[in-house]
Amino acid sequence: MQASSARQVARLGLGGLWLLWLTGPALAGPTEELSGAMGADRFQAGASVVLAEPVDGDALLAGGSVDSDASIGGDATVAGGTVAIRATVGDDLYAAGGRIEVDARIGGNVRLAGGSVTMTPQTFVEGGAAVAGGTVEARGHFGDYLTVAGDEVTLGAEVDGDVRVYAHRLTVLPGTRIGGTLRYRASDPVELPPDVVVGGGMVREDDPAVGPTSGDWDGDDAAGRVGWIGLAGLLVVGALLAWGLAGFSQRTTAALIAQPWLGLGLGFVVLVCTPVLVAVLVITLVGIPLAVILLLTYLATLIAAYVLGALYCGDRALAALRLGAQPSLVMRLLGLFLVLVALALASGIPVLGSVARLVVLLLGLGGIALALRTPRLAT
Repeated sequence: MQASSARQVARLGLGGLWLLWLTGPALAGPTEELSGAMGADRFQAGASVVLAEPVDGDALLAGGSVDSDASIGGDATVAGGTVAIRATVGDDLYAAGGRIEVDARIGGNVRLAGGSVTMTPQTFVEGGAAVAGGTVEARGHFGDYLTVAGDEVTLGAEVDGDVRVYAHRLTVLPGTRIGGTLRYRASDPVELPPDVVVGGGMVREDDPAVGPTSGDWDGDDAAGRVGWIGLAGLLVVGALLAWGLAGFSQRTTAALIAQPWLGLGLGFVVLVCTPVLVAVLVITLVGIPLAVILLLTYLATLIAAYVLGALYCGDRALAALRLGAQPSLVMRLLGLFLVLVALALASGIPVLGSVARLVVLLLGLGGIALALRTPRLAT
């Protein structure tokens, strides 16, 4: 790719964040809840969202905290810092958040991703469920299947079909009933309480005694390959930013050196408020095309921000070693590589790894915002 093309691609993505930076401060403060309807469907967004009236169609809910206390006839798509689903969802449920609690009947399938996920004993899922989180507690009743991935997983459910669990530590509670097979991967073998029933038997997939079967997928090898491919991709992005937009990436580092805490704060505002802004544009109907463009730009910018945050960390380390001398492109890329490898290794450390990557992402987002707001900041 030629230098001019690299600059055009990078500026296109960064231009989208400029729009976020202009509108983000308005959304950062207290605002009224925004809501709207399109036929039988319902949209709500705000700092604190409460669904208090039944919805005949689908529901899209986004906010700092989201409480769904009324029935939803169709699908429910929910995103927030804390999410609570306490009323019936007629079809599928999709939810993402820092903390998720489900205490309801779900007529279709369930897809959940969060820092901590709790499904109470009163939860009833007619279809299947796929859940990912740092800590996951899966109780209640599940129809077709249950798949769980997490660091700490507690299983105390009735499942008509198969159960798959990928966890550091798996605990199976007394009274668990599984109609199919329980397949799991965990650090240690799982001991089942005497009253647990597993109709199809239990298989520890990483047990050497089981041995590989024809066509088995080696998750560890695949994850390793994907990890190296991802690292190579991030380095390519870093090369484009450090070379095609050298001035801007250096200005981002300088802005963060001058105001690191402000950069972290602005990064958090952009990260949290952008999905809310997208939801607001969707609610206006006429803003849907802009919402799609904004969402795609946002997702692309997250990658660039992560790399810029890592570049900042590498530049700081190089500055300390070189006593303030301006590092060359090769040295900046070397610093970026070492930071990315360190972050990849830290990802295996519970909590700390996730916090480290989040901080780098927030620094990148905040640095972009600061650099765009102060384009003449000296590097």
